[in-house]
Parts: sequence; structure tokens; C-alpha cells
Amino acid sequence: MIGEISKTRSILIAALGGEGGGVLSDWTISAIRAAGFLVQGTSIPGVAQRTGATTYYIEYLPIPIPELAGRQPVFALTPVPGRVDVMIASELLEAARAAQGGYISPERTALIASSHRVYVTSEKMAMLDGRFNSDAALNAVHALAKRAVIFDMQSAALEAGTVINAVLLGTLAGSNVLDIDPVHFENAIKESGKAVPASLRGYRYGFDAARGTLAPKAPSATAEGTKAEIVHAEFPVETRFTVGNGYRRCLDYQDRAYAELYLDRAKSLLAVDREVGGPERGWKLTIEGARYLALRMTYEDVMRVADLKTRSDRFAAVRAETRAGSGEPLYITEFLKPGPEELCALLPPWAGNAFLAWLRKRGLEHRFNVGIHVRSHTISGFLLMRGLAGMRFLRRRSWRFAQEEAITARWLKGVKDAARLEYGFGVEVAECADLVKGYSATYRRGVHNFNLIFDKLIDPAISRMKPAMTAVNGARSAANADPDGQRLDDFIASAY
Repeated sequence: MIGEISKTRSILIAALGGEGGGVLSDWTISAIRAAGFLVQGTSIPGVAQRTGATTYYIEYLPIPIPELAGRQPVFALTPVPGRVDVMIASELLEAARAAQGGYISPERTALIASSHRVYVTSEKMAMLDGRFNSDAALNAVHALAKRAVIFDMQSAALEAGTVINAVLLGTLAGSNVLDIDPVHFENAIKESGKAVPASLRGYRYGFDAARGTLAPKAPSATAEGTKAEIVHAEFPVETRFTVGNGYRRCLDYQDRAYAELYLDRAKSLLAVDREVGGPERGWKLTIEGARYLALRMTYEDVMRVADLKTRSDRFAAVRAETRAGSGEPLYITEFLKPGPEELCALLPPWAGNAFLAWLRKRGLEHRFNVGIHVRSHTISGFLLMRGLAGMRFLRRRSWRFAQEEAITARWLKGVKDAARLEYGFGVEVAECADLVKGYSATYRRGVHNFNLIFDKLIDPAISRMKPAMTAVNGARSAANADPDGQRLDDFIASAY
């Protein structure tokens, strides 16, 4: 480290034998050196029989050499858990191992990894299907990384007729996580003289994938939901995990048309993200916007709750938690206490408005709820719950849906308008969606806080064309810190 504010940056590469990890390390070091920085690289050999990858550790000081005035940094020889800036893994399980070792952190680490699998010896030795759950690993590394660029790079390498290391290098350059001119990475390949044409093809594939400019492929003739696959393919690879989960959540929640509406809205976020420099910022606006959009569009009404409580995996989870044997009877009682908003999920808008007006007139709106105890392990109780779940065909014509759609429309417009003023402002507005959650009093308070922040901070800032990222962040924190809302009121008052 040079001075108190200067910090070295670290890159950890994990690659299997034959994947060119050493060459990838050399390319990366050459690019960093060509950019004018001091850099050091070390490696630790792996072991045989696919029980560990060879790791390459690169550390550099992102200060131009002339500015150092002859001073020399002291670089580490090995990575430190929690202090890795970029983790590059040539295979999904290696990314999971890095996460397990603490080398991937949500505060710092950008993860670049291939989603394909090379099975370990223990997986191959199992008498039955001994494969590790790839979905669990994928979910874990996405949750733990500050930024994750993950796609099937092995298939891309085969398509380009090269080795995966070239695709990894292109993804590193295209993601801009090192803030180094991509020309230095290309030149590193050219100057190495090793399979240059093929390596450049792989590099370009990874670069375009990371930048979101990779041409989408048409879906196969047997693919379900042609429109959904085409739209999904148009999203940058970095965003597809979140968008894909959101699509499946909306499909499970309502129907295919509703899921495709989600994709169309997410695509409108992506269009703004492209306008305002999304590739350089890791598509954070699209990722955060798509995540909160999925939550906004799948709010928990009585139909959703009834559906989730009567699924086979839920009963299996309860049996596992209570340690009930397979032959032992299991008794489950559902304690439900719907408030006015939950009951209005079953009513058309005119009836919902009339019902709420009747409650307000009598001062019952904040005290009204219906206590229901349903024994879902019985035939009658189960059928009652499934009957409620089956009423989701009423959802899109209900009072509650109209209210939620109005909130979502306001939020979505605010996110896009704010992002056009300042990228961070747009992301902060996107996170305001989390204010509206829960049931009854909690839900009403969330809606009140959401509208208050929009009325007093977000909309005025947009109309004046003056970003208010810090103010919105403070207002959100105040709203989430105080269940009574006094802190938010005080914060808003102090802002004027």
C-alpha cells in the first residue's frame, strides 16, 4: 500500500488442468502492465483427480507508475479471504469453493465464472446420481458476490474453436471491473502469439456477452413460450439469473401472459440502463429493478398464501422440521388473520371501495381483521385452502390488484426518470419498492411511506432535474428503522 488512501487490487483465478489458467494469468498481467501499473502474479498448483484447481493470484496497484515517484508497493503472495476484488472461476463448483473459502464477498468481489460443470471424482463414483446440486451453487454465488457475470463459457469456447481462458479474458475486459482499456487485453493475446485468431474469437464472445451486445439466438422449434425465450435472450448475461427467476416467479404466481408482462417491463428498464451506461456499472439498474419488479408483481394476497401453504414441498418441509416419521400422522393448523386489503383481493374495485368506505365510516379500517383457523391436514381444510388458491383467476380484476398496479406503475416510471438524471439515483428509487410489504397495518404503513417519499423527495427532484440519491437513501433508512413512522416524518421535515 502507498499512502493511507491507496490500495492494491487483487484478482484470484481458479482453473482446471488444460483450461489455460496460466496463460489467462499471463494475459491479465500483461494487460495491467501495459496500462501502466505495477503488478505481481503468483500461482499455487492444484491436485490430481479433479479435487482442486490451480489458482493464480494477481495483485496490482491502480496508480500510474510515474505518480509513485520511485516508491514500491509490497504485494502479497497469496489471497486473503474477504479482500479479493475479482474472482475468476473456469467452472461453477470452483466458484462455489471460492465462496466457501470466503474469497467472494458481497461488499467487494466481482465474480466472473462459467456455469458449466466438470464433475469431481466423488460425483462420478456414486452408485446412483451423485451430482452436486448446481442450482444451489448458482444461487449461493449470486447471493454472495457484489457483482456476478456467469454464463456457459465452455460452450462459447467450443463454438469459437478455442479454450475457455480466452472467453474468461474477454468477459473480464468487457465487464470493466478493472477499469482498464480493453485494447490492452486484446494486445496481450496478440503479443503472446498463442493461437491468436481462435483466442480472439473467444475473447470477442466473452467481451460482447459482458457488454450486453451479444446477438441473441433464436429459440429452438420445441421451446415453450417462444416470445419469452426470445426476450430472455435479449438480456445481458449478467442480468439473466435475476430476470429468469423473476419470470418463473410471475409464471408460478399467475400465468404466462403475466410473466411476459414482467419481461416487457424488465426490458423497458434494460433500455434505460443501456442509455445511461449500464455495461460499465454492471447492469445494476436492470438487476435491482428486475428483482424488485418481480416482488412487486407477486405480492402475497390470500390466494397466494393459500397456494403456498398447500404445496407438497411445504408439507414435506413441515414433516422434516418436526421430525415426524413417514408413518406418523401430522396435524397442521393454519392461523390466518386477513385485514381489509387481503379481503379486497377477492373483490372487484367498486366493491372493494365500498367495503373500505364502510369500514372508514365506522372507524374500523385499522382494527378490522378476520381470524381464521384452518386445519389443512384434513380433507375439508385442504380443499378450502385449494379453493382459495384456485380463485387467482379473480386477481387481475380485483381491487387489490388495481392498487398494486398503480404503485408499480409509479415506481417503474420513477426508477427510469431518476436513472436518466443519475444512475445511483435510479437504483436508490428502485430499492424503494421494498417499503411496501407485509399485511394489514404493516402494509398500510409501507404504502404511506412509499407515497410520502415519492411525493416529497423523488417526484420534486425529478421535476427539478436535481438527483436526490442521498436524500432518498436516508428516507428509506428512516422508514425501515421506525415502525411508527416518526423518524421518516422527522427526516422529511428536516429535508425542507
